[in-house]
Amino acid sequence: MNHQEKTREGNLTELMEFVLLDFAEVPHLQWFLLALFLIIYIIILMSNSTIFLLIKLDPALHSPMYFFLANFSFLEICYVSVTLPRMLVTLVTQRRISLVACATQMCLVFILGGTECLLLAVMAYDRYVAICNPLHYPVVMNYRVCIQLVSGSWITGIPVMIGQTYQIFSLHFCGPNEINHFFCDIPPILKLACGDTFINELLVFIVAVVFVMVPFILIVGSYSKIISTILKLSSATSRAKAFSTCSSHLIVVALFFGSGPKTSQVEGTDKVLSLFYTILTPMFNPMIYSLRNKDVIVALKKLLCNKSHKELEKVMKHTVLSRKHKMRKAEGNVSTVKQFILLGFSELSNLQGFLFGVFFVIYMVIIVGNSLIIILTRLDPTLYKPMYFFLANFSLLEMCYVSVTLPRMLANLWTQDRSISFLECATQMCFFLMLGATECFLLAVMAYDRYVAICNPLRYPLVMNQKTCVQLAIGSWTIGIPIQIGLTTQIFSLNFCNSNEINHFFCDTLPIIRLACGDISHHEMLIYIEAMLIVAVPFILILVSYSKIISTILKLPTASKRAKGFSTCSSHLLVVILFFGSATIAYLRPKSSHSARTDKLLSLFYTIVTPMFNPMIYSLRNKDVIAALRKVFLKK
Repeated sequence: MNHQEKTREGNLTELMEFVLLDFAEVPHLQWFLLALFLIIYIIILMSNSTIFLLIKLDPALHSPMYFFLANFSFLEICYVSVTLPRMLVTLVTQRRISLVACATQMCLVFILGGTECLLLAVMAYDRYVAICNPLHYPVVMNYRVCIQLVSGSWITGIPVMIGQTYQIFSLHFCGPNEINHFFCDIPPILKLACGDTFINELLVFIVAVVFVMVPFILIVGSYSKIISTILKLSSATSRAKAFSTCSSHLIVVALFFGSGPKTSQVEGTDKVLSLFYTILTPMFNPMIYSLRNKDVIVALKKLLCNKSHKELEKVMKHTVLSRKHKMRKAEGNVSTVKQFILLGFSELSNLQGFLFGVFFVIYMVIIVGNSLIIILTRLDPTLYKPMYFFLANFSLLEMCYVSVTLPRMLANLWTQDRSISFLECATQMCFFLMLGATECFLLAVMAYDRYVAICNPLRYPLVMNQKTCVQLAIGSWTIGIPIQIGLTTQIFSLNFCNSNEINHFFCDTLPIIRLACGDISHHEMLIYIEAMLIVAVPFILILVSYSKIISTILKLPTASKRAKGFSTCSSHLLVVILFFGSATIAYLRPKSSHSARTDKLLSLFYTIVTPMFNPMIYSLRNKDVIAALRKVFLKK
């Protein structure tokens, strides 16, 4: 017995990686499979991205149904990106995957799979309210409820799935390390465990019941009421129209739940079945929603043609003289827009003095708080570490970031002169975009620093040396400059022939674009593509870093070590949530929910309020900074 236990312990320590067999049984088809799955992956990314962009750009699609569809398309992109890129790599290069990478992949598959089940249930509920209670639909499915339902779908399963992954990878793997699958799925992983796995399988079954069966039952309940209501409609056309609004969703539900995870006793069958719900279903979903949905087809035609048939007929009827007249008129209007008017908070005319006082105090707090952190990191030798080097850069960035908008707003409040020249407006926007991009990348770099410190502590001094730190900091400051200059140039090359009043307190992209005349759909698309690159990529890197950090911390033997591990990255995590949370709500919510007042209030959070709280978060939650602060004030 003792010898067997020692053998198991020895195997456990040696088993730090797995081998994904993938489709190794067909070696002569590896390149064919690589090409096939690469094409499928590109189709999935392009088709789901097209639906996402259509919904954001076309006002006709700014309804709860399409808001949920946009989230579903984004979810499909994330879901397939967890498995397919890794499979493509294994088809070309080595099939080895580390224990942490395998656990991370499994955890993300669980989380996104659970999100898909819940989101499909939410979409069924939306159709139920729309068909069974059409008069109450705008009240019941208001903007706030939609946000809550979507947020709940995305985050409900996170703690459960992290716990599920942890309990599976806490098993002893003392057998072979070959996983006969193309990703880290539960059944093939459990087959490699030694000892009794009954409790683990029971927990897996319970989670499956909660996150698969419960949403499925809710969907069945919703559609039973929907079908009952539709059959009561008087005319065949009314019934056909009602069925058409939910037929696409019903097909997607049938595909996903019908091809969902199943355990087969036949060797290799699990892989083939898994291909359906992980790869093929995400590929077919955009086709189902586009081919069976008139609104999406119309929006797609608008995007491709830019003009409807009626508009084309009018253009054909116009003479060359009328076109020249319009061009001259547009040129005249463009030449008159030499300045803009920043309305700011002009609707609160009786509170101008009070607002000036509040924002002036906030500005002083931001400058003093961030300056103090920079001084501390320069004066105290205990803070001569990569973590605090990046923190000093972050504090300097926050001072620059807030100085682009706040001083101008204070001047407008004090003098009541709200005019800003064309060049000044473009300059303000350009610096705002560049510094915003720098903040995204710098937060990603700080997450990477914490990942190396916690997951590879012995290699930390070697990996995060002075040269690397300087390169990462310089890259964060400069990488967004050419992109944002190009974006600013294309925005201010538009014709502004409507009004020169900007209903905002600074020159932001969306309020400026609303003043342009003509078709601005291409410009809006470029803005969203740029946002996906500058915001989504760093955010994904942060998520990956923290998934690995959390996985490593949970493996620590004592509670005190786990608490210490979490404490070193909790401040950064809070800042990430504040910044990305407020910016995402401000820019990526549905167009139908946009209002000038709401936009201004949300902008206050990520431009002013967040930079004010950041020094407090890093000082109050960091023992080293508190100790350095005491040294300065006590002269010790």
